[in-house]
Amino acid sequence: MRVPVGMIAVLFLCAFPTDIHAEPTLRGSQDFQTKASFDLAVQKSMVLKLGKSRLETKSAFATYTNEFFAGKTNALKVQFFTQPIVEETQAKLLKHDNREVSKGGYAALVLFLDERDQIWQANLTYVIPGTTVVRTVASSRDELTKYFSDYHFDRSRLRLKSRGTYNTAPDSKDDGLTLSWDTNLDIRVFDQIKK
Repeated sequence: MRVPVGMIAVLFLCAFPTDIHAEPTLRGSQDFQTKASFDLAVQKSMVLKLGKSRLETKSAFATYTNEFFAGKTNALKVQFFTQPIVEETQAKLLKHDNREVSKGGYAALVLFLDERDQIWQANLTYVIPGTTVVRTVASSRDELTKYFSDYHFDRSRLRLKSRGTYNTAPDSKDDGLTLSWDTNLDIRVFDQIKK
C-alpha cells in the first residue's frame, strides 16, 4: 500500500508544535539566578543575638503586588534565597509559600512604588534561623538616590543594582545594628496585583 507524499508531509508537520514562540508559565532555574549578599552586625540588643552574620544568595524571585497597606499601594517584592529556584519552588512561590526554599535563611527587598512605578520607600527583611530583622532602609529622596539610582521596572522585568548600609541611630535605646546589602539583578517579575 502506497501512502501519498502529501499525506506524509501533513503527518510530519502535525508532529511539531505550531506555536514555537509560546512561553511556558513556569521557567527554568537559570531565569532566577542572581548573586546578592546581605550582612547583619548586631552591636547591642535585648532580643537579637550579638555578632555578625551573612547571607550569600544564589537566586531571586520578584513579584509586583499590592499586598501591603491594605492594597492601597503597589510594590515590588524581591525575595533572595541561598538555593536555586526550580519549577516546583516557583509554583510554591506563586502561591506565597516560601517555607521550603527559605529554610537556610533569606532576604527580601520590598520597594514601594508611586503611580509612575518609582520607588518612594525601600524595606529590607533579613532572616536567618533564630533572627529576623526588618528595617526601612531608604525613604528620603537622598537615600533613594544614593542606594537605588540604578533601577528600571517595566512591569515585566526588574533591573536593580543596589548597594547600601543601614545603621540604627547612635542614640537608639533598643537595638544597635548595621544592615548591608549588595544586589545586581535583571529578572522577570510576576504580576500578582489583586484587582
